[in-house]
Amino acid sequence: LAHVITITLLMVEGHQCARVIHWHRTRLQGRKFSASSPNSRFTEGASLINGCLLTRCEHIGKNLFYFFTPPPPSSALDNASSIRSTSTTVVHVHFGMSGRFKTFATDAEPETTATTRLRLIAEDNSIGGHLSAMTVKHGGIDLFESKMAELGPDPLREDADANRFFDKLESSRFKAKPVGLALMDQNTVAGIGNIYRA
Repeated sequence: LAHVITITLLMVEGHQCARVIHWHRTRLQGRKFSASSPNSRFTEGASLINGCLLTRCEHIGKNLFYFFTPPPPSSALDNASSIRSTSTTVVHVHFGMSGRFKTFATDAEPETTATTRLRLIAEDNSIGGHLSAMTVKHGGIDLFESKMAELGPDPLREDADANRFFDKLESSRFKAKPVGLALMDQNTVAGIGNIYRA
């Protein structure tokens, strides 16, 4: 990595979030990061994931989820799976109308801005990231699971359930809606926006 890689999203749609997650799975997942909040708007979350491994990246429509797990003590390696399940911190990101997640070689790190809510630097000092977004929240595994249950299926996920989509369209809530509006409702199908309706 010899240059800054910037992903800037305007009026973000689901396929763009899927692309971001694919990139982060190949470049960030599996690394241990130091974390901080340059604009102090994600201080608690940053402190929780500081020094943790990024073990999983997921998308559901326009929502991105990053799973950070403390590395287990060497004496507890046999119980790593149980440690991971109880201590994982999930970071939920929604870019809103515009968002930015820069990844960069650390020797070419750009300046943070007034909107940089999260700064990540890999333990091996090879790569880092700056995140600016409308929503940056943290919680446990239940944060991801509740969003998965709340939102409609994401057609770009391998586990997308088409029957859930059709059942929602048949429900009284959506039967009276024009098809375009029903498809844009994230509780019907996750990830579709105005660009497709137009």
